[in-house]
Amino acid sequence: MNVQVEICVETSFFAEAAAKAGADRLEVCDRLDLDGLTPQPGVVESALGTTASVVVMLRDRADFLAGDDGATSLLEPLRKFASLGVQGVVFGFLQADGQLDLDSNRRLLDAAKEHDLDVVFHRAIDAASDPLLTAAQLQELQFDRVLSAGGTGTILEGAETFLRMRAQSPKLNWIPGGGVRSENVTQLLEMLQPTDIHSSARGNPTEVERLVGLCRSIRGFQQEG
Repeated sequence: MNVQVEICVETSFFAEAAAKAGADRLEVCDRLDLDGLTPQPGVVESALGTTASVVVMLRDRADFLAGDDGATSLLEPLRKFASLGVQGVVFGFLQADGQLDLDSNRRLLDAAKEHDLDVVFHRAIDAASDPLLTAAQLQELQFDRVLSAGGTGTILEGAETFLRMRAQSPKLNWIPGGGVRSENVTQLLEMLQPTDIHSSARGNPTEVERLVGLCRSIRGFQQEG
């Protein structure tokens, strides 16, 4: 199986263009300048009109805290997106001290599983106070995938920690993200041997084409689990 290319999109135009350029999966979100917030339903509907699978960000604030309501406010958007037909949801909550917020994550995870959705923990793990402990807890909670740059700004910088976290929790599908570009993706594929990669592609459909072409040229990897 080929390495799957996931592209984060925040507009209907780029969702459609990225899918046309060959993206396997679209992560739909708003405000990429804030690392992604819950998107508008119209953009999600546009993404669902493409051939790509679709996951949706659930995040209503610029930090990784769940807020006073313990992420309860995100349950309604989750149900709305599930009714539209998305394949998965993306979220992740930490406590103020950087430890995993078990209750808030479990609340949304349980709701997502009720709708048979894939559940993805986003780059909140890169802000965790103890990444290896957090990785073990995410596996225990039974998340499906984790997006990470290995605790740093870019996956090239955090490759070593990324591999340690993946070894800690091999039942999870670990997706490298953060600075994945066509000029470094071959190096990352050889170094990390992921089954999926995640990129913004700089919002450029041509960059999506380049990423897809490079990932198609390398046989897919099988993570142990």
